[in-house]
Amino acid sequence: MDLPAVLSNLFAGAQTVGARGVFQFVFSAEKTIWSEVAEQVTIRPGRHPAADVTIELDEQDFAGILQGTRDVEELFANGRLKIGGQMGLATLLPQIINAARRGATPPKQARDMNQRYPAPERASDRLSARQATLLEVERRPRGGLSVEEFRRHYLPQGLPVIISDALRDWPLFNMSREESLVHFAELQGITRHGDYVQKTFSTERDFRSTSMAEFIAALDRDVEEGVPPPYMGNNVLPAQLLELIRFPDYFESSLYIKPRIWIGPKGTLTPLHRDDTDNLFAQVWGRKSFILAAPHHREALGTWSTSPQGGLEGCDANPDKPDYDRFPGAREVVFLRIVLEAGDLLFLPEGWFHQVESVSTSLSVNFWVNSGRGW
Repeated sequence: MDLPAVLSNLFAGAQTVGARGVFQFVFSAEKTIWSEVAEQVTIRPGRHPAADVTIELDEQDFAGILQGTRDVEELFANGRLKIGGQMGLATLLPQIINAARRGATPPKQARDMNQRYPAPERASDRLSARQATLLEVERRPRGGLSVEEFRRHYLPQGLPVIISDALRDWPLFNMSREESLVHFAELQGITRHGDYVQKTFSTERDFRSTSMAEFIAALDRDVEEGVPPPYMGNNVLPAQLLELIRFPDYFESSLYIKPRIWIGPKGTLTPLHRDDTDNLFAQVWGRKSFILAAPHHREALGTWSTSPQGGLEGCDANPDKPDYDRFPGAREVVFLRIVLEAGDLLFLPEGWFHQVESVSTSLSVNFWVNSGRGW
């Protein structure tokens, strides 16, 4: 493999997603190469004295990542890819790889990953604006909601629904926390620390590499008052755990994106935001509270995007402490408050705003879906 040429092509993708810094790859004791991404991409053999990110992995795994036969997050979860340095910058690696595969060209002007852009209108905004105001999220038992009714009623209208008793055939749901620890052994995840609530979607959040089993075992420890507790949020569900869950029947299996796992103690908080795909959110352990708002309240909630074209979108309005002087339109927003119990499955349609807080020690799995509905 011509590593300098490969890395040069790869980090042209880094420029397109706004990543800047020194990335060092350690393939063996004898083979190390680094790339500095600035206005130009510089590739050099050997070790860098002050690399921002150091990535250790086998050269064959690296080749597999580039060819699309290996998943960078899966390799990390299994300990076959180790990361040191600025984890916030390292979390951009999947985006960098995807940009390189698409053959994306570097922008004329450097992009700031933490810049905010106006959130464009979506089809889901227009759909919800035409509908009667939803005052309550329905709760339906799994046995009383057929796939046909879900696809006929909730999916096309973009209506959220809670499906209870939905995880009874999940081995993970039927295990105690202690019983499950053996399945998390040797796995690692990325945890958020510090005031991650005020840095929604920012690469400046304090990210750390953490053993999943050790994190789960320590979930009930006391944390500093006034600071959000550590949160293992939005990690890919490792392949070893896939046999412990079941993909819901409401969508064709080919439409599902790789499921994600969320683990944390009471008090973890994800502030008001919205995703760009439909979402099925499964509550495995504990309880989580959601605050929901319909898509057409985009302007009233002070919505902003991480990309000029839209995508991940956060809100400056706080549903718990509304500032009506700054956001007068928020007076007209109906905030729906729900609590997911263990065993519940929430259908959260694309475009719906949601704020999520752990009411107790919690483990959740979510499935984003390329349903084709929305944009």
